[in-house]
Amino acid sequence: MKLKKKKNIRLGWIFFLVCFVFVSVLARLVHLQVFLSPEYSKKVKRQSSGQQKIPATRGLIYDRNGMIVANNIELQSLSAWPKNKQEVKNIAIFLEEFFELPKGSAVKKYNLAPQKFSWIKRKLTDEIAEEIDIQRPSGLHLQDEIERSYPFGEVGKQISGFTNIDNKGQAGFELWYNTELAGKSGVAAYRRDGNRNRFRIKEQAIRQPVPGQSKVLTIDWQLQEILEEELKAGVTKFNAELGMAVFLNNLNGEIIAMAHYDPNEKNRNKPQKLRVLTDLFEPGSVYKIIAAAGLLEDSVMNIDDTIYCENGLWKMGRNRLRDDKKHEWLNFRSIIELSSNIDIGKYAAEYGGEELYQLSHKFGIGEKALAGWPGEQSGYIKKPKRWSDFNVASLSIGHAVAVNALQMANAMAVVANGGTLYQSKLVLCDVDEKGNPINKNSTKVIAELMSQKTADTLRSFLRGVVERGTADMVNSQIVTIAGKTGTAQIYDRERKRYSHSKYMASFAGFFPSENPLVTGIVVMKNPQPIHYGGHTSGVTFRKIAERYTIIHPDLFTVPTRMIAENSDKIKNTQVVPNFTGQLLANAQQTATDKMLKIRPTADSGFVVWQYPPADRLIFEEDEILVVVESDNNQKQKMADLTGLTVREVSAYMQHIGLEYSVVGNGKVFRQSVKPGEIVQIESNCEIECRPI
Repeated sequence: MKLKKKKNIRLGWIFFLVCFVFVSVLARLVHLQVFLSPEYSKKVKRQSSGQQKIPATRGLIYDRNGMIVANNIELQSLSAWPKNKQEVKNIAIFLEEFFELPKGSAVKKYNLAPQKFSWIKRKLTDEIAEEIDIQRPSGLHLQDEIERSYPFGEVGKQISGFTNIDNKGQAGFELWYNTELAGKSGVAAYRRDGNRNRFRIKEQAIRQPVPGQSKVLTIDWQLQEILEEELKAGVTKFNAELGMAVFLNNLNGEIIAMAHYDPNEKNRNKPQKLRVLTDLFEPGSVYKIIAAAGLLEDSVMNIDDTIYCENGLWKMGRNRLRDDKKHEWLNFRSIIELSSNIDIGKYAAEYGGEELYQLSHKFGIGEKALAGWPGEQSGYIKKPKRWSDFNVASLSIGHAVAVNALQMANAMAVVANGGTLYQSKLVLCDVDEKGNPINKNSTKVIAELMSQKTADTLRSFLRGVVERGTADMVNSQIVTIAGKTGTAQIYDRERKRYSHSKYMASFAGFFPSENPLVTGIVVMKNPQPIHYGGHTSGVTFRKIAERYTIIHPDLFTVPTRMIAENSDKIKNTQVVPNFTGQLLANAQQTATDKMLKIRPTADSGFVVWQYPPADRLIFEEDEILVVVESDNNQKQKMADLTGLTVREVSAYMQHIGLEYSVVGNGKVFRQSVKPGEIVQIESNCEIECRPI
């Protein structure tokens, strides 16, 4: 009986223990599955799955003609993520052998450790990546990455800038528009197996990446390449310390090329600033175009009047103003052509310092021309407490004022286009995913600064600067150029006076002079031994203009074609024949065959000049003005100018060498020297125009 009782007690305890264990396990399972479920679910998820960023494709950068100048290429990068010490050892041995490193150096060099991620080599070539993929030990991984590529190498790199290894903009346009170009990264989910190999669990990303916005620049990369080559050649030839240049479409403010060249600049592969925008200088005589515009617009003087040049030295109390050459009496055209400091200073003093100061600001001096570009300088004008004649004269010839190259190019563009100051722009439009242009950057007018009459008069003077003035070496047989030279002494800050041996040489101009489209400036710092702007910067300007004209013969035709979207075939047009040297009768027959018209200055004889020049594109039924001479008629007769544009009249007057003035705008309806009259070179022909 006792034995049976003990047996029952033992069975009871066993049953109790079994039940206790069962209940404990059940309770633990409930605790784990119910109460601790969120916590352990997070651990499981963290250990076996995760999220990774999907990099957005960076937006492309195009030039104005649709060429890609900043592209993306796919490369592979090598990383390490060893799970234990053995994998660390294997990886280290492989890296030391593959990259020929000293033994025992890989662990420290690449910071290898169990359960730790580290980059080994990023953005490998395809050949190296394939070789590594065949041999790599466990714990080494290859993954795709995007690298920024610049197909034109260093050409335009000062503008486009560059990105770092993570494709973030570091300089230039890449930095300025980094947010738009970069886009937004997406997110994808992944799982890891027991060997920690990753695999995607969804084909679709949790959040899709948003590609960066592609941009079209106003830059013409062909002109950019020409500019950089000629600028380097010019700096080298003239032993300059620095060269800068910028060219614009003067009809809308688009920058079509800009660069600097510094022979002593280090690390040219990664320029930190664009000196066209960041470096300030005193412009010297090239600044006279602003004073001249104000004097002509406000009729401060009569262009036929002459003024005494003081034989090269003008004394104003303790101050002195000098000319490079001695002159006695000059009219206003000669003042501009020969660049007389004294005479422009005298007229400026009559104009007034405050008026010239305000006019300079209206021309954009002291204001950022391309607001937003990293490091761009606004420049400044020093305003004295009292405007003495010397202060006004100094400002009129480009002293006591600091500008960047773009500002002076913009000022010259105002003259070239007939009086309008445009907002500078570097972006034409955006590009959508299908490659279509969107969000076109509109042209913005800042101010109207002069009348067409003033602009035409000043343009003719600037053409004279090149034909017979201080820039005669700029004259070209390929393209007609007009402009102004500048040779400014560099201010010595240590001695607090202007240097007599160091100069800023510049030439600002436009081409073709009879129908200006491209305006630019070339500046050289301290060229040696020749320091004159017309002989240094002007020569480089001419070479750039000539090369650009040769490769783009249709750029200056009708209608103007400056961007790719206007490149459709031009209909109903003809190439202008070369009539020079032909009998008038033969020229008329050729014109008729091509559905063109001729307006001759005589009934018979040989053609000695024509406008438009040969090889230009004009519309059918357009009229060509030709100057005809014969052996029996040695004296030049005035042509009938009725119905011609001011530009056509300007070209004709320059050919015959006659002074002229223009009243009104539009087309000619009256001329003071009547058609058929013998041209008297010393007289002035007044042209009256009106809209038609």
